[in-house]
Amino acid sequence: MIIYSALFSPRLEFIAELIFRELLGIKTRITTDADLYQQSEEPGLNYSTNAALRGLKIHPSGLLFENRISDQEPRWENSETGPELLFQREKRFDPLAASFYLVSRYEEYLPFEPDLHNRFPAEHSILIESDHLSKPLVNIWALELLEALKEMFPALQSNPRKFEYLSTIDIDQAWKYRNKGLKLTVGGLFRDLINGNTEELQERIKTLRGGPDPYDNFDTQFRWHAEYGTDAHYFLQVGKRGPYDKNQSAQNTEFQALIRSIEERAKIGLHPSYRSNKQTDLLDDEKQILERITGKRVKSSRQHYLMHRMPWTYEHLIDIGIETDYTMGYSTHMGFRMGLAAPCRFFNLKTNTVTPLRLVPFCLMDITPMHYMGLNLQNSMDEVKRQIEMVHRVGGLYCTLWHNESLSESGRWKGWSPLYRMILETCSELS
Repeated sequence: MIIYSALFSPRLEFIAELIFRELLGIKTRITTDADLYQQSEEPGLNYSTNAALRGLKIHPSGLLFENRISDQEPRWENSETGPELLFQREKRFDPLAASFYLVSRYEEYLPFEPDLHNRFPAEHSILIESDHLSKPLVNIWALELLEALKEMFPALQSNPRKFEYLSTIDIDQAWKYRNKGLKLTVGGLFRDLINGNTEELQERIKTLRGGPDPYDNFDTQFRWHAEYGTDAHYFLQVGKRGPYDKNQSAQNTEFQALIRSIEERAKIGLHPSYRSNKQTDLLDDEKQILERITGKRVKSSRQHYLMHRMPWTYEHLIDIGIETDYTMGYSTHMGFRMGLAAPCRFFNLKTNTVTPLRLVPFCLMDITPMHYMGLNLQNSMDEVKRQIEMVHRVGGLYCTLWHNESLSESGRWKGWSPLYRMILETCSELS
């Protein structure tokens, strides 16, 4: 397919690559030569104000031809096919510009009031309006474009992406009680006694006497993943202990052995420490620690507490050689932070360039249904199934964020592991 635009734009090139090649499987090229476009026998997309040109017409909003960050004042309107995001005084929907606005996380470059962890709150997103966060709108708009193109050019060759599931698991604490060191172990015992945590005290003593540690459920995870043919990606925290960093020491030989064991059976990445968000030099130090333990290069990461700011966090990750990041999602809400259920490249609005860093968004975190939404297990299963089915309909990537803690059947997680197994089973059946 050939796309005509009066102007060349890195933003247009980026979003056309995502929508047409990655989501729809259509080979495309962009030209600014109107005569070449008109004479071509390829299916055409006319992305210009010149209505006399052939092909499917999209009236550009102007966003893709800018090279700066400005307040776009977007608004939602409903059409016969669904929600549309329009800019300022525009009356015609530009699906390419709307998709770019969401995927680039444009609104996160503008001033906002951060939450306790200096993050962009879901409540500030335009996607919260009319519950649009719950829909993979970019995937939906892409398929609507494909339908319009096929109607005009029946011979157009396409290969839309198919549904996939990816389980991602953060290991904030490899063990609940074991390998904590004498000081923390004794402190934990006294804390349970003073606070009257009888159940936890009994569990702690049983574990310290040689019983299984609740958080050490990795063999169960591997067994389930093998049973359902699930791809899993683990993120390890190896930074020093702190108020928000609770993992075992990277010097602990059992922890090192566990890391190597996981790496032999699944992909692994870095889970940077909380403090590395302010002390960015720690990022490379922690990456090197993990590489020394595994003997292999670390290419992926996910931010602890999902802490990141656009574009600085991603710029730092690129600087240390990270190629793929899995941070893009919310802990407080289920849904599609980028309006997208698929991986994409990180477009840096500050420099107005596409980068080599690939972003893999997730749409469900383990704690969200139970803690932030206040759902019971059955209602959580029903809500998650609806989300999976929606992603399946658009041929998207369904990516979840879990922890070994949430599979422990311990404390507040007692009775909740069936939710994860239901996801594995449902996605296996749909794949």
